[in-house]
Amino acid sequence: MIRSVLALQARPGAARAVEELYRDRRIIERSLRFPGCRSSALLRSVDDSPASHLVVAEWDDADAYARWVADPWRAAVSAELAELLEAPPGSPVVARLYEPVPLTPEEQ
Repeated sequence: MIRSVLALQARPGAARAVEELYRDRRIIERSLRFPGCRSSALLRSVDDSPASHLVVAEWDDADAYARWVADPWRAAVSAELAELLEAPPGSPVVARLYEPVPLTPEEQ
């Protein structure tokens, strides 16, 4: 199992538009129906974090996330999302991947 963490920095005044895009396009719901996705959530920053939002998801493995990134629907929605973000034009909207660290004997 792995987790994807996508940090989004909305352009000034575009934070609500980011949330509306996720709601209107039902991005979280679609990801949850995607093979290999176990959970997914859009989080809004409540402090002075450089990221206005995080998208955190749990996947069966890195290949499942790679298939999600390669999905044509996801690519089209990512292009819409990129227009709302503080990022150089053409920057990919792709998460960093993390794996859980076993900390107890039961997890090892």
